Amino acid sequence: MNKLVTILISVIILLGFSFCSATRGSIKDKQQENPPFKVTKSTFNTWVGGQPGVKGFNVVITIDNPKIQLDSVYFRERKAKLKKDVTINPPMFIGVFTLPNTKHDYILHENSEMEYSNKPLNLNIPYSLKNNEAVVSYFYDGTIYYYKINKVEEVKSSVKY
Repeated sequence: MNKLVTILISVIILLGFSFCSATRGSIKDKQQENPPFKVTKSTFNTWVGGQPGVKGFNVVITIDNPKIQLDSVYFRERKAKLKKDVTINPPMFIGVFTLPNTKHDYILHENSEMEYSNKPLNLNIPYSLKNNEAVVSYFYDGTIYYYKINKVEEVKSSVKY
């Protein structure tokens, strides 16, 4: 009886470990080299708002396939939802990043429990990108995929303050 229980537990453990890798879908697995669209233009520009400390940047991505809906963009250690500009053709997607206008005071203490109220410096972005690279997420056939844009060009604003 003990031998049967030992074998049964061993089989359950082995099955559990074999399913771990199957359910843990990695982002790299869903990164497509040949997506169903072509990025025709990718730019970003910085902006300053009308109030002190209000600033940020916009990422603009133009693609050639109007049937594809881009979801989000990862850029400079941040993530933003992309909104489709329906007034123009080809499709243009805009991601608006608003930078925080206040600097935070952080509690630095040898006891880590004293630093509990500190906010993390970086968001949990699953990509390591250069300053001019971005990753977009999009849905295709009901599955989310990711595509890396190797060059996002900076566009200078023509408005002078």
